[in-house]
Amino acid sequence: MSPTPDAFGPGASGAPDLAALGARWGTPLYVLDLDRLRANLTRLARELAPDTTLYSLKTNHLPAVTEVVREHGFGVDVVSGYELRAALRAGFAPERIVFNGPVKTAEELREAASRGVYVNIDGEEEIDTVAESAGARGEPLPVGLRVFPPQDVYAGPPPLPRRTTPSKFGWPLASGDADRLVKAIQGRPELRLTGLHCHLGSQITSVPALLEALESVIVWAAATSQTAPLELLNLGGGFGVPGIRRFKGAVAGLSQIQAAREEPAEQERFTPARLAAGVRDLLGRHGLAHLRVCWEPGRAVVSDAMTLLTRVAAVKRTAPGTWVLLDGGLNLLPTAGVAERHRYEALRSETPDASYFLGGPLCYEGDVFSLDARLPQDIRRGDFVAVRDAGAYSITRATSFNQPRAAVVAVSGGDAALVWRAETDDDIFQFAQQPGETS
Repeated sequence: MSPTPDAFGPGASGAPDLAALGARWGTPLYVLDLDRLRANLTRLARELAPDTTLYSLKTNHLPAVTEVVREHGFGVDVVSGYELRAALRAGFAPERIVFNGPVKTAEELREAASRGVYVNIDGEEEIDTVAESAGARGEPLPVGLRVFPPQDVYAGPPPLPRRTTPSKFGWPLASGDADRLVKAIQGRPELRLTGLHCHLGSQITSVPALLEALESVIVWAAATSQTAPLELLNLGGGFGVPGIRRFKGAVAGLSQIQAAREEPAEQERFTPARLAAGVRDLLGRHGLAHLRVCWEPGRAVVSDAMTLLTRVAAVKRTAPGTWVLLDGGLNLLPTAGVAERHRYEALRSETPDASYFLGGPLCYEGDVFSLDARLPQDIRRGDFVAVRDAGAYSITRATSFNQPRAAVVAVSGGDAALVWRAETDDDIFQFAQQPGETS
């Protein structure tokens, strides 16, 4: 951590002393556990070895995170021009960056090609732009193609049904569209198709289901390799984490408050090592054991490495149930809510638990974390409540709707330092201009 750290002894379990951090920096506050982040990176590198690991920057782009990721030898997956520039500023070498995403501007593609960043083609228009940018190289530019198989990886154990919703990402294997894109890339002598890419979802919890879908990609890759000398297979991420449980479908509204009390479906523990071993077996069976495999974990890297620390702002006892309202809401953790269950922990627990409706401070009906949060019976205003697994899609998707965005404190051992300051009123309104005024 580059800022000068304050000394904060760890709590009784060895984890960060959240109450002390909240008293020092206030709430709401993101707390980044750098020791947990390092442990996650070490474990993933070991379980996925010898495959290449690329951290998904869109999951959490904090410089305090990307610095540790780079130090652990990971590459990085970016999906926009600003993410590409952020990765370069963070010290990632261009050859350790992969550029994905369904929309890439001509300027972004030219920058990527000029720097030698590997591009996975997603839009048909990208082919000509990348080819024209690569023309001055004197040799073909290696590129990849994003595809997707027909299976629905969320539909339960194999055999999987076909997905019923279209995907805006990549090119479907079953329709022949992917084959057409291969020929289009091969039609440009400035390009050389060396890889295939797919990313089949987020918080995928079934390794067998994912392997069945990936086998379709591998079978197609084996056929494609007859005309395209493939070198790598990038199979994305989406690894499910145990700290989050999702309902099969989202709750429509608070009018369904009682129906929503049902438990989310049980999920198996996702094991990256089992997935990687299964893929290597499939590659061997289909004659592709020589291919280099890449993975793009994001949530599995940072989810449990960050906690959203809040305080109870109000307790409202109503006939349907008691509301506990926190000073941090879904503006700070947009993917959470009644359809995605996180762990909610009161730091003061002197009485047995009771069931509460748990909401945030926003003037928005959907700002609800849980309709059955287990908190102490004597929960009261001012108590700290930790929202766990807040590392993924929090910082990168947070908004200033009703409330400014929160600060981040990074903790390692007994030291803590502010690594991202809280948003201010001036920050929110800094883009305002008078008519006719130029920036």
